[in-house]
Amino acid sequence: MDQAFSNTLRDVGLSHEEARVYEAVLELGQSVVTPVAALAKVNRTTCYNILESLAQRKLISKSRYRGKLSYGVDDPRQLLQNLEEQKKQIEITIERAKLFQSELAKRYVQKRTKPIIKYVQGIEGIKELYEDSLHCQNKEEGLRVYASLRDLTEELGDYADRYYAERTRRGIPGRGIIPDTEYGKQCKREAGKYLRQVRLIPATKFDFSPEIYLYDNKFSVMSFKEKFGFLLESKEIVDALKVAWELAWEKAGEYDKEIEV
Repeated sequence: MDQAFSNTLRDVGLSHEEARVYEAVLELGQSVVTPVAALAKVNRTTCYNILESLAQRKLISKSRYRGKLSYGVDDPRQLLQNLEEQKKQIEITIERAKLFQSELAKRYVQKRTKPIIKYVQGIEGIKELYEDSLHCQNKEEGLRVYASLRDLTEELGDYADRYYAERTRRGIPGRGIIPDTEYGKQCKREAGKYLRQVRLIPATKFDFSPEIYLYDNKFSVMSFKEKFGFLLESKEIVDALKVAWELAWEKAGEYDKEIEV
């Protein structure tokens, strides 16, 4: 049998054995089960079940020949027609899912009763937590952030700029409390570019290195010093932390007025 042809049949949706049986029927033209099984190199019972499955999908036809079931391929274009029909059904399903997505998201959040904690290690794990924030549902509130005094481009390389750009593209705003290092001042200068509000605080007085994010019902911490992070999902706890963050944001406004950028 033609291996390349068999591979193509698998690419368009047939299993390995289905492809062998289908190709065997094509080669034989019209045949009862036994010759098909022999050419396809599958046992007779398996071959019969596959032939029936292919017949149900209208990929082959069946008829009676001298009292025995005989199989053949009437029109090879049926394979393409089946794929086109599957494509239409998938497109319809996708459109329905899009219409239902917001309702699903609401119910998903409402049904959560137990806190969820996710723990990650290493830079790649920390990136997973940043990626999660890109799915922030409440774009009016956006992200509340205690930003690290470290330059994230040194820790994450090009990913940091790509993350900020993608967050901006998705219309997710952020408010950040950041120590007044050169990196913090740069973040404030570029605030408009990235849907960002920044309030600077004295690094000599408030020296914290992890990144801390609050959004939706989630609280995430990314430690570049210890190379680990975690995400907590709990409405009660995160609501309380958001209140504490707002108090810090209000106080940070007083410090920010005294700091030159």
